[in-house]
Amino acid sequence: MKRFTLLLMMLSLVVLTYGQKIKPSAVPPVPFSNEQKMLQIPADSKLKGEGEVFFHETFNWKDPSNPRGWSLPAGWQIVEDGDTYGFKWIWRAGTDSIRGRYTFLPGHIYSKTPEDGYLVLPMDEYNYVDGITTALGSVAWFQLPELDCSTHPTVMLKFRQYFRCNPTPDIKVYVSNDLGVHWSSYNMVYETKVNNFANNPSPEINISDVAGGMNHVWIKFVWNAMARYFWCVDDITLSEAYNNELQLETPWLYMTDLEANDDEGFMYMIPAAQTSADGFGGYTFRAGLWNAGRDDQESCFLNAEIFKNGVSIYNQNSTKVTDIWSLQRDTFAITTTSAASGYGNYDIVLTAKQKATDGSPANNVYRDTYYVTDSVYSAADWEWETYASTAGHGNNDGDYMGILYDIKKATEVNSISCMIMQRKDNPNASTKPGFSFQYWLFKWNIEDQLWNEVLYSSNVEITQPMLNTWVTVPMEKDGESEFIEPGQYIAAIQQFHGGGLAPDNNTYRFTIGSDKSHRYSDGKTVYRLITGDTWSNLEDLSMIRLNVNSTGAPKTADVVFNVDMTLPIANGYFKPASDFVDVAGTFNGWNGTSHHLTDADGDGIYTLTIPALGTFEKLEYKYRINGDWNTSEFPSGGPNRVYRTSFYNVLKDVYNNGKSMGVNLNTLTASMSVYPNPSSGEFTLSVTNTQVTDLNIQITNMQGQSVYQNQVKSVLDYEGTINLTEFAKGVYFLKVNNQVQKILVQ
Repeated sequence: MKRFTLLLMMLSLVVLTYGQKIKPSAVPPVPFSNEQKMLQIPADSKLKGEGEVFFHETFNWKDPSNPRGWSLPAGWQIVEDGDTYGFKWIWRAGTDSIRGRYTFLPGHIYSKTPEDGYLVLPMDEYNYVDGITTALGSVAWFQLPELDCSTHPTVMLKFRQYFRCNPTPDIKVYVSNDLGVHWSSYNMVYETKVNNFANNPSPEINISDVAGGMNHVWIKFVWNAMARYFWCVDDITLSEAYNNELQLETPWLYMTDLEANDDEGFMYMIPAAQTSADGFGGYTFRAGLWNAGRDDQESCFLNAEIFKNGVSIYNQNSTKVTDIWSLQRDTFAITTTSAASGYGNYDIVLTAKQKATDGSPANNVYRDTYYVTDSVYSAADWEWETYASTAGHGNNDGDYMGILYDIKKATEVNSISCMIMQRKDNPNASTKPGFSFQYWLFKWNIEDQLWNEVLYSSNVEITQPMLNTWVTVPMEKDGESEFIEPGQYIAAIQQFHGGGLAPDNNTYRFTIGSDKSHRYSDGKTVYRLITGDTWSNLEDLSMIRLNVNSTGAPKTADVVFNVDMTLPIANGYFKPASDFVDVAGTFNGWNGTSHHLTDADGDGIYTLTIPALGTFEKLEYKYRINGDWNTSEFPSGGPNRVYRTSFYNVLKDVYNNGKSMGVNLNTLTASMSVYPNPSSGEFTLSVTNTQVTDLNIQITNMQGQSVYQNQVKSVLDYEGTINLTEFAKGVYFLKVNNQVQKILVQ
C-alpha cells in the first residue's frame, strides 16, 4: 500500500512562472493599508454524535474594576519573549478598532462572539506612537491554561482568526504534552502571502497526536518577530475529533495551453475564439486531501465536475488511494482536460471524497467559475478586494504594472481596461484626480528574448468619476499592429503621479484594483520600473483586462430570484396565506409591487424569473413583504443586495440574511444540526452553545400550526430525538430560539 505526503516540492509543480522572461523581485514589499471583503466561512460542522466540546473560550474578559478595563483569568499567560518592547497580546472589546500607521480596521471581523471581546496583537499600533514609525519585530504569545485531555483520545482545536503580516507570515499554534519540554507546531498561515489578509479565518486542527489522552496539555499562539500589522484570535474550542474528516487543501485549476511551459493557470474570462484555438486545452485539476479524522480514510479520491449554465458537462475522478492514515496528506490530480464549448458560465466544483460519511462536508469542496465571452480576456473578476501598486518596488513616476496573457489564435486588439482604485482609508496615498496613465501591449520576442512594444493608447488624465471603476481606453491603431499573432503578451498600465523617482508613498502612489477571490498562478501580475527594462513578479493580482475585436455573446439573460422565507414564516412574521413577497431594485426602478415571488411547491422558497436583463450588469435590490418598505429587508438601513449578472443567473437568497424580524427571541449563540434530514419522521437534534442557554424548541407546518414543542432549561450542549412519524409527509420548520431549519418528513 503506497502513501504519499504533500511536500513543498510537490507545490513546485503547480507554481506557474515565467522564469525565462520575468525576474522575481528581490525587494521586500512595504506595508500598506487596504480594505478587504469578508471571506465566506462554512457553517459550523454537524456533530452527528462526535465532536463533543470540552473546552470553550470567547474572551469575555471585561472587568470595569480593573484600570485597563479587563483582567486575565487564572491560568492564562500573555508573554513577550525577553520583555524587550512591551509588545504583548491585549484584550479588546468587540467595538474597538485596530489602528496604526498601516492598519485601519473595525476589529475581529470573523469573530462569532464579537460583543464580548477578543485577543489581538496590534503590531502596527505598537510601531506607530506619537506620529513616529518604527519597525520593531517581537516574539509574542499567549497560552491557554493547562488542559487535562486524558479522557479524550482525540482532540480537535478550532478558533476564529484574522491576521495580516509583514515580512513573510510566521504565526503558529504550539502544543506540548510534557510541560513545555517539547512542542509540536501547526502553521496558521494557510498559504497567505506577505501583506495579505488571512486565507483561512476558521482553522480546524486535529492535535490528537500530541494532546489525545494526555493530562498536561499546553497550547500557545505565537507571533514570530514580524513588525507589521496584527493577529486577532477568538472563539477557541477543543472537542473530540470526527471519526471521518477529510479536508480539501491547496486546490489548483490549470487552464492548460498544451505547450511545454503549460503556464496559463486560472483565467476568469476567456474569449470564445481563444478556447476554440489549437493551443487551448481546457482545465485540469490538482488538490491535496488531508485526513483530520481519528480513523484512516478508505477509497479517497478527488472529483471534478463542471456545470455549463447549470448543466453538468464534465465529471472526472482522480485515481483512488486505498487509505490515507489519520493526520496524513496525499496529493491527487485529474489530467483529463475539460473543453469549453461556447459562451456561458462554467462552474467548477472540486470535491474530496472517501468511502465513509464525512463529519464536516463543507471543507471538502472548492468552487470557482470562469466565463467564455466574446471579447474580454481577464485574469481578474469585476470586484476588487484590495489594491496594487509599485510602492514596495520604487513607486517611480512612469512605472508599469501588467498582466500576462496567452493568445492562442490570431485576433485584433481593441482596448485595455483597468480598475482605477482610490483607497477609502487613505485617499492621499492612492490614485487622485490629476494623475494620468497610458495603456501598453507588449509581446515576447522569442528570437531576441525581449518584450517588444506592440500597441499603446493615448495618455488619459484621471478625473473623479474614473475612481473605483473600470476605465477602458482604445488602443491607437495603424491598420497592422492591432492584428496580433499567437504568443505571450503583457497588457500593461503605465502610471504617472508627478512625484518623480522614489517619492513619498503616502503622497505619490498610483493604485489599481487587485483581485484576491481566486487561486491564480504565481507570476501572472508583473511590473517594470521606469528606471529599468526588466519585468518582475508582483504578488497582487492586478485588475487589467485585454479586450479583442469580437462579438456574438448574448447581451441579455434571465435572472431567477429565489428567497428563503423559512425564518419569517416560522416566526409568524410572514403568513403565506395572506402575505406576498416582492423584489425591488435597479432593474425595476425600485418598484417591486408587480414583481411578486411565488412558492408553487410549498417549501418556503419563493421564486420569480425576470427576463432579458443585461449581461454583466451590476444589480442592487431588496425583498419586501406586501410591497412595503417598512417591512423590507434590513429595515434599519442595511446595504442593498448586489449581484453581477452573467449568462446564467439563479440566485439563492435568505430573507434578511437569516436574521429574525419582528420577534424578540433568545439568542442561540452557536450551531444546531438535525439529522437524518429528510427522514421517515424520526430526527436527532444537536445543539452547541457558547454559553448556558434556555432552549425553546418548536416545530410548525407550512400553515404555521405548531406540531411539536419542548423547552430545555440551562444547557450548554443538547442532543435529543424528535418523533414526527404520526404527522403527514411534507415540509416542516424546526425553530430553536432564533435559529430555524427546514426538515422534511417523507
